[in-house]
Amino acid sequence: MRIVHFGKYYHPDTGGIESVTVSLARGAANEGNDVTVICFHSLSSISIDFIDKVRVVRYPIWKLINSQPLSIGYFFKCLSASRNADIVHIHFPNMVGALTTLFVRNRTRVLVHWHSDIVNKGLLGKLLRPLEYALLHRADVIVATSQQYADSSKSLVAFGSKVTVVPIGVSKHSQQNVTLELLLPFEERVIGKKIVLSIGRLVAYKGFDVLIKSAKYLRTDAVIVIVGGGPLQQELQDLIKLNGVEKQVVLAGRVSNNALNALFERAKLYCLSSNNRAEAFGVVLVEAMMHSLPIVATSIFGSGVPWVNANNVSGLNVPVDDPKALAEACNEILGSEELRCQYAKGARHRYETEFTEDKSVASMMKVYHNLIG
Repeated sequence: MRIVHFGKYYHPDTGGIESVTVSLARGAANEGNDVTVICFHSLSSISIDFIDKVRVVRYPIWKLINSQPLSIGYFFKCLSASRNADIVHIHFPNMVGALTTLFVRNRTRVLVHWHSDIVNKGLLGKLLRPLEYALLHRADVIVATSQQYADSSKSLVAFGSKVTVVPIGVSKHSQQNVTLELLLPFEERVIGKKIVLSIGRLVAYKGFDVLIKSAKYLRTDAVIVIVGGGPLQQELQDLIKLNGVEKQVVLAGRVSNNALNALFERAKLYCLSSNNRAEAFGVVLVEAMMHSLPIVATSIFGSGVPWVNANNVSGLNVPVDDPKALAEACNEILGSEELRCQYAKGARHRYETEFTEDKSVASMMKVYHNLIG
Protein backbone atom coordinates (compact mmCIF):
# COMPACT_ATOMS: atom_id res chain seq x y z
CA MET A 1 0.00 0.00 0.00
CA ARG A 2 0.98 3.61 -0.59
CA ILE A 3 0.10 5.57 2.56
CA VAL A 4 0.48 9.34 2.96
CA HIS A 5 0.13 10.98 6.37
CA PHE A 6 -0.92 14.63 6.59
CA GLY A 7 0.56 15.67 9.94
CA LYS A 8 1.59 18.83 11.72
CA TYR A 9 5.03 17.79 12.97
CA TYR A 10 7.23 14.69 13.12
CA HIS A 11 10.24 13.38 15.01
CA PRO A 12 12.46 14.94 16.35
CA ASP A 13 9.59 17.34 17.16
CA THR A 14 7.73 15.90 20.13
CA GLY A 15 4.13 15.70 21.28
CA GLY A 16 1.29 13.25 21.70
CA ILE A 17 0.03 13.37 18.11
CA GLU A 18 3.60 13.35 16.81
CA SER A 19 4.43 10.17 18.75
CA VAL A 20 1.31 8.46 17.35
CA THR A 21 2.22 9.49 13.80
CA VAL A 22 5.75 8.11 14.21
CA SER A 23 4.48 4.84 15.66
CA LEU A 24 1.92 4.17 12.93
CA ALA A 25 4.07 5.35 10.03
CA ARG A 26 7.04 3.26 11.19
CA GLY A 27 4.81 0.25 11.86
CA ALA A 28 3.29 0.33 8.37
CA ALA A 29 6.70 0.86 6.73
CA ASN A 30 8.15 -2.10 8.61
CA GLU A 31 5.43 -4.26 7.06
CA GLY A 32 6.63 -3.34 3.57
CA ASN A 33 4.30 -0.46 2.75
CA ASP A 34 5.38 2.77 1.03
CA VAL A 35 4.85 5.44 3.70
CA THR A 36 5.26 9.22 3.40
CA VAL A 37 4.68 11.82 6.11
CA ILE A 38 4.17 15.45 5.11
CA CYS A 39 4.60 17.91 7.96
CA PHE A 40 5.84 21.33 9.03
CA HIS A 41 9.10 22.47 10.60
CA SER A 42 10.64 25.68 11.84
CA LEU A 43 13.52 25.84 9.33
CA SER A 44 13.47 28.08 6.29
CA SER A 45 13.71 25.46 3.55
CA ILE A 46 12.06 22.21 2.50
CA SER A 47 13.75 19.04 3.72
CA ILE A 48 13.30 15.36 2.85
CA ASP A 49 14.53 12.64 5.20
CA PHE A 50 14.18 8.88 5.53
CA ILE A 51 13.59 7.83 9.13
CA ASP A 52 12.98 4.13 9.87
CA LYS A 53 11.98 3.54 6.22
CA VAL A 54 9.50 6.46 6.33
CA ARG A 55 9.87 9.32 3.84
CA VAL A 56 9.44 12.57 5.79
CA VAL A 57 8.83 15.77 3.81
CA ARG A 58 8.96 18.97 5.90
CA TYR A 59 7.75 22.40 4.85
CA PRO A 60 8.66 25.73 6.46
CA ILE A 61 5.91 27.49 8.39
CA TRP A 62 4.72 30.68 6.71
CA LYS A 63 2.59 31.77 9.68
CA LEU A 64 1.40 30.25 12.95
CA ILE A 65 -2.17 31.05 14.06
CA ASN A 66 -3.60 29.52 17.26
CA SER A 67 -1.10 26.63 17.11
CA GLN A 68 -2.00 25.94 13.47
CA PRO A 69 0.97 26.23 11.08
CA LEU A 70 0.17 27.60 7.62
CA SER A 71 2.02 26.99 4.35
CA ILE A 72 0.87 27.03 0.73
CA GLY A 73 3.75 24.68 -0.15
CA TYR A 74 2.47 22.15 2.39
CA PHE A 75 -1.00 22.32 0.79
CA PHE A 76 0.27 21.60 -2.72
CA LYS A 77 2.68 18.87 -1.60
CA CYS A 78 -0.11 17.07 0.26
CA LEU A 79 -2.31 17.34 -2.81
CA SER A 80 0.45 16.08 -5.11
CA ALA A 81 1.39 13.16 -2.87
CA SER A 82 -2.25 12.10 -2.54
CA ARG A 83 -2.56 11.49 -6.29
CA ASN A 84 -0.44 8.34 -6.07
CA ALA A 85 -1.66 7.24 -2.65
CA ASP A 86 -3.95 4.37 -1.83
CA ILE A 87 -4.72 5.91 1.57
CA VAL A 88 -4.49 9.46 2.91
CA HIS A 89 -4.20 9.39 6.71
CA ILE A 90 -4.87 12.85 8.12
CA HIS A 91 -4.16 13.61 11.77
CA PHE A 92 -6.77 16.06 13.07
CA PRO A 93 -6.76 18.88 14.26
CA ASN A 94 -4.84 20.11 11.21
CA MET A 95 -6.74 22.71 9.23
CA VAL A 96 -4.42 22.93 6.21
CA GLY A 97 -4.42 19.15 5.98
CA ALA A 98 -8.21 19.14 6.31
CA LEU A 99 -8.60 21.67 3.51
CA THR A 100 -6.27 19.68 1.25
CA THR A 101 -8.21 16.49 1.92
CA LEU A 102 -11.31 17.99 0.32
CA PHE A 103 -9.45 18.02 -3.01
CA VAL A 104 -8.19 14.43 -2.81
CA ARG A 105 -9.54 12.35 -5.68
CA ASN A 106 -12.48 10.07 -4.87
CA ARG A 107 -10.71 6.77 -5.55
CA THR A 108 -8.11 7.52 -2.85
CA ARG A 109 -9.33 6.32 0.55
CA VAL A 110 -9.31 8.93 3.32
CA LEU A 111 -8.77 8.05 6.98
CA VAL A 112 -9.38 10.90 9.45
CA HIS A 113 -7.53 10.23 12.72
CA TRP A 114 -9.59 12.21 15.24
CA HIS A 115 -7.13 13.00 18.02
CA SER A 116 -9.26 15.78 19.50
CA ASP A 117 -12.19 18.10 18.89
CA ILE A 118 -11.35 21.76 18.36
CA VAL A 119 -11.50 22.96 21.97
CA ASN A 120 -11.41 26.50 23.39
CA LYS A 121 -10.78 28.25 20.05
CA GLY A 122 -13.74 30.65 20.38
CA LEU A 123 -14.81 32.41 17.20
CA LEU A 124 -12.08 30.72 15.16
CA GLY A 125 -13.42 27.32 16.17
CA LYS A 126 -16.93 28.27 15.04
CA LEU A 127 -15.64 29.59 11.72
CA LEU A 128 -13.87 26.29 11.08
CA ARG A 129 -16.95 24.12 11.73
CA PRO A 130 -17.95 23.95 8.02
CA LEU A 131 -14.45 22.75 7.09
CA GLU A 132 -14.55 20.18 9.89
CA TYR A 133 -17.95 18.91 8.70
CA ALA A 134 -16.78 18.70 5.08
CA LEU A 135 -13.70 16.72 6.17
CA LEU A 136 -15.79 14.19 8.10
CA HIS A 137 -18.23 13.93 5.19
CA ARG A 138 -15.32 13.16 2.82
CA ALA A 139 -13.78 10.60 5.18
CA ASP A 140 -14.12 6.92 4.33
CA VAL A 141 -13.34 6.03 7.94
CA ILE A 142 -12.84 8.04 11.14
CA VAL A 143 -10.49 6.67 13.79
CA ALA A 144 -11.06 7.75 17.39
CA THR A 145 -8.63 6.95 20.18
CA SER A 146 -11.33 5.82 22.63
CA GLN A 147 -15.01 4.99 22.48
CA GLN A 148 -15.61 7.42 25.34
CA TYR A 149 -14.25 10.34 23.34
CA ALA A 150 -16.13 9.33 20.19
CA ASP A 151 -19.42 9.07 22.08
CA SER A 152 -19.05 12.53 23.62
CA SER A 153 -17.84 14.39 20.52
CA LYS A 154 -20.58 16.58 19.05
CA SER A 155 -18.61 16.66 15.81
CA LEU A 156 -18.65 12.87 15.41
CA VAL A 157 -22.30 12.22 16.36
CA ALA A 158 -23.59 12.56 12.80
CA PHE A 159 -20.87 10.26 11.47
CA GLY A 160 -21.11 7.40 13.95
CA SER A 161 -21.33 4.76 11.21
CA LYS A 162 -17.87 5.76 9.98
CA VAL A 163 -16.18 5.70 13.40
CA THR A 164 -13.89 2.94 14.60
CA VAL A 165 -11.65 2.95 17.67
CA VAL A 166 -7.91 2.32 17.70
CA PRO A 167 -6.36 3.05 21.13
CA ILE A 168 -2.91 4.60 21.16
CA GLY A 169 0.05 2.35 21.92
CA VAL A 170 3.66 3.05 22.85
CA SER A 171 6.73 0.94 22.19
CA LYS A 172 8.26 -1.28 24.80
CA HIS A 173 11.80 -0.61 25.93
CA SER A 174 13.88 -2.23 28.59
CA GLN A 175 14.18 -0.41 31.87
CA GLN A 176 17.68 0.41 33.03
CA ASN A 177 19.29 1.51 36.25
CA VAL A 178 19.86 5.20 35.63
CA THR A 179 21.84 7.18 38.16
CA LEU A 180 20.34 10.22 39.80
CA GLU A 181 23.16 12.35 38.45
CA LEU A 182 21.18 12.45 35.21
CA LEU A 183 18.57 14.54 36.98
CA LEU A 184 20.86 17.56 37.20
CA PRO A 185 20.42 20.41 37.91
CA PHE A 186 17.56 19.64 40.29
CA GLU A 187 18.63 16.26 41.74
CA GLU A 188 19.39 17.66 45.21
CA ARG A 189 15.73 18.64 45.56
CA VAL A 190 14.43 15.11 44.93
CA ILE A 191 16.98 12.81 46.58
CA GLY A 192 15.29 10.90 49.37
CA LYS A 193 11.84 12.07 48.27
CA LYS A 194 8.94 10.16 46.74
CA ILE A 195 8.64 11.66 43.27
CA VAL A 196 5.20 12.45 41.88
CA LEU A 197 5.90 12.94 38.17
CA SER A 198 3.87 15.00 35.70
CA ILE A 199 4.80 15.81 32.08
CA GLY A 200 3.35 18.17 29.50
CA ARG A 201 3.39 21.58 27.87
CA LEU A 202 2.88 24.39 30.34
CA VAL A 203 -0.51 25.43 29.00
CA ALA A 204 -3.84 26.02 30.73
CA TYR A 205 -5.66 22.77 29.96
CA LYS A 206 -2.92 20.69 31.58
CA GLY A 207 -4.10 21.94 34.98
CA PHE A 208 -0.61 22.37 36.44
CA ASP A 209 -1.89 25.27 38.53
CA VAL A 210 -4.16 22.79 40.34
CA LEU A 211 -1.29 20.34 40.78
CA ILE A 212 0.85 23.09 42.30
CA LYS A 213 -1.94 24.08 44.68
CA SER A 214 -2.28 20.42 45.72
CA ALA A 215 1.30 20.43 47.03
CA LYS A 216 0.27 22.09 50.31
CA TYR A 217 -1.83 18.96 51.08
CA LEU A 218 0.80 16.46 49.93
CA ARG A 219 2.85 14.24 52.22
CA THR A 220 6.02 15.95 53.41
CA ASP A 221 8.19 13.13 52.07
CA ALA A 222 6.90 13.65 48.51
CA VAL A 223 7.89 16.11 45.80
CA ILE A 224 6.09 17.00 42.56
CA VAL A 225 8.32 17.18 39.47
CA ILE A 226 6.71 18.86 36.44
CA VAL A 227 8.59 18.30 33.16
CA GLY A 228 7.99 20.49 30.13
CA GLY A 229 8.14 24.02 28.80
CA GLY A 230 5.54 26.46 27.58
CA PRO A 231 3.98 29.91 27.83
CA LEU A 232 2.88 29.54 31.48
CA GLN A 233 6.39 28.87 32.83
CA GLN A 234 6.75 32.15 34.72
CA GLU A 235 3.12 32.21 35.87
CA LEU A 236 3.47 28.73 37.36
CA GLN A 237 6.78 29.64 38.98
CA ASP A 238 5.08 32.64 40.59
CA LEU A 239 2.24 30.40 41.77
CA ILE A 240 4.72 28.05 43.45
CA LYS A 241 6.17 30.98 45.37
CA LEU A 242 2.74 32.41 46.20
CA ASN A 243 1.65 29.10 47.72
CA GLY A 244 4.93 28.63 49.58
CA VAL A 245 5.62 25.21 48.05
CA GLU A 246 9.11 25.81 46.64
CA LYS A 247 10.36 22.67 48.42
CA GLN A 248 7.42 20.53 47.28
CA VAL A 249 7.32 21.41 43.55
CA VAL A 250 10.07 21.38 40.93
CA LEU A 251 9.49 22.96 37.52
CA ALA A 252 12.12 20.95 35.69
CA GLY A 253 11.63 22.49 32.25
CA ARG A 254 12.54 20.44 29.22
CA VAL A 255 14.94 17.61 30.04
CA SER A 256 17.04 15.12 28.10
CA ASN A 257 15.70 11.67 27.26
CA ASN A 258 18.14 10.18 29.76
CA ALA A 259 16.88 12.47 32.52
CA LEU A 260 13.28 11.70 31.61
CA ASN A 261 13.94 7.96 31.76
CA ALA A 262 15.62 8.47 35.12
CA LEU A 263 12.55 10.28 36.39
CA PHE A 264 10.18 7.60 35.11
CA GLU A 265 12.24 4.94 36.84
CA ARG A 266 12.70 6.82 40.13
CA ALA A 267 9.15 8.15 40.37
CA LYS A 268 6.68 6.48 42.71
CA LEU A 269 3.58 7.84 41.01
CA TYR A 270 2.40 9.63 37.87
CA CYS A 271 -0.15 12.44 38.13
CA LEU A 272 -2.24 13.92 35.31
CA SER A 273 -4.12 17.07 36.35
CA SER A 274 -5.66 18.14 33.01
CA ASN A 275 -9.00 19.92 33.18
CA ASN A 276 -10.86 19.57 29.86
CA ARG A 277 -11.38 17.49 26.71
CA ALA A 278 -8.37 19.03 25.00
CA GLU A 279 -6.73 16.14 26.88
CA ALA A 280 -8.44 13.54 24.71
CA PHE A 281 -6.45 10.44 25.67
CA GLY A 282 -3.27 11.16 27.61
CA VAL A 283 -0.51 9.32 25.72
CA VAL A 284 1.85 9.99 28.62
CA LEU A 285 -0.38 7.83 30.83
CA VAL A 286 0.46 4.86 28.65
CA GLU A 287 4.16 5.73 28.90
CA ALA A 288 3.78 5.76 32.70
CA MET A 289 2.01 2.41 32.61
CA MET A 290 4.82 0.96 30.52
CA HIS A 291 7.14 2.00 33.36
CA SER A 292 4.83 0.31 35.91
CA LEU A 293 3.85 3.59 37.54
CA PRO A 294 0.51 3.85 39.36
CA ILE A 295 -1.52 6.85 38.23
CA VAL A 296 -3.67 9.59 39.69
CA ALA A 297 -5.68 11.29 36.94
CA THR A 298 -8.68 13.56 36.56
CA SER A 299 -12.16 12.33 35.60
CA ILE A 300 -12.54 14.59 32.56
CA PHE A 301 -16.08 14.16 31.26
CA GLY A 302 -16.13 12.97 27.66
CA SER A 303 -12.37 12.31 27.54
CA GLY A 304 -10.64 8.96 27.21
CA VAL A 305 -8.45 9.74 30.24
CA PRO A 306 -10.67 8.07 32.91
CA TRP A 307 -10.83 4.97 30.68
CA VAL A 308 -7.09 4.83 30.06
CA ASN A 309 -6.47 5.05 33.81
CA ALA A 310 -8.90 2.42 35.05
CA ASN A 311 -10.03 3.48 38.52
CA ASN A 312 -8.90 1.09 41.27
CA VAL A 313 -6.97 -0.95 38.68
CA SER A 314 -4.07 1.18 37.43
CA GLY A 315 -4.63 3.98 39.94
CA LEU A 316 -7.25 6.49 41.03
CA ASN A 317 -9.36 9.08 39.19
CA VAL A 318 -10.45 12.27 40.97
CA PRO A 319 -12.66 15.28 40.14
CA VAL A 320 -11.29 18.00 37.86
CA ASP A 321 -9.92 21.22 39.41
CA ASP A 322 -9.82 19.85 42.97
CA PRO A 323 -6.31 20.29 44.51
CA LYS A 324 -7.24 18.57 47.77
CA ALA A 325 -8.73 15.52 46.05
CA LEU A 326 -5.63 15.28 43.85
CA ALA A 327 -3.32 15.34 46.89
CA GLU A 328 -5.45 12.91 48.89
CA ALA A 329 -5.37 10.35 46.10
CA CYS A 330 -1.59 10.72 45.81
CA ASN A 331 -1.24 10.39 49.59
CA GLU A 332 -3.40 7.27 49.63
CA ILE A 333 -1.17 5.52 47.12
CA LEU A 334 2.14 6.81 48.51
CA GLY A 335 1.09 5.92 52.07
CA SER A 336 0.79 2.19 51.37
CA GLU A 337 3.54 0.34 49.52
CA GLU A 338 1.21 -2.64 49.19
CA LEU A 339 -1.43 -0.50 47.46
CA ARG A 340 1.19 1.27 45.34
CA CYS A 341 2.56 -2.07 44.13
CA GLN A 342 -0.95 -3.33 43.43
CA TYR A 343 -1.67 -0.35 41.18
CA ALA A 344 1.80 -0.56 39.62
CA LYS A 345 1.12 -4.17 38.58
CA GLY A 346 -2.33 -3.17 37.36
CA ALA A 347 -0.83 -0.35 35.30
CA ARG A 348 1.75 -2.61 33.65
CA HIS A 349 -0.86 -5.30 32.96
CA ARG A 350 -3.18 -2.73 31.41
CA TYR A 351 -0.33 -1.53 29.21
CA GLU A 352 0.49 -5.07 28.09
CA THR A 353 -3.11 -5.95 27.26
CA GLU A 354 -4.40 -2.66 25.80
CA PHE A 355 -1.73 -0.16 24.87
CA THR A 356 1.37 -1.71 23.28
CA GLU A 357 2.63 -0.28 20.01
CA ASP A 358 2.33 -3.69 18.34
CA LYS A 359 -1.36 -3.89 19.25
CA SER A 360 -2.05 -0.35 18.02
CA VAL A 361 -0.20 -0.86 14.71
CA ALA A 362 -1.94 -4.20 14.09
CA SER A 363 -5.34 -2.58 14.68
CA MET A 364 -4.54 0.29 12.30
CA MET A 365 -3.26 -2.09 9.64
CA LYS A 366 -6.58 -3.92 9.83
CA VAL A 367 -8.37 -0.60 9.24
CA TYR A 368 -6.12 0.06 6.23
CA HIS A 369 -6.79 -3.34 4.68
CA ASN A 370 -10.55 -2.96 5.21
CA LEU A 371 -10.38 0.42 3.46
CA ILE A 372 -8.82 -0.86 0.26
CA GLY A 373 -10.66 -4.18 0.25
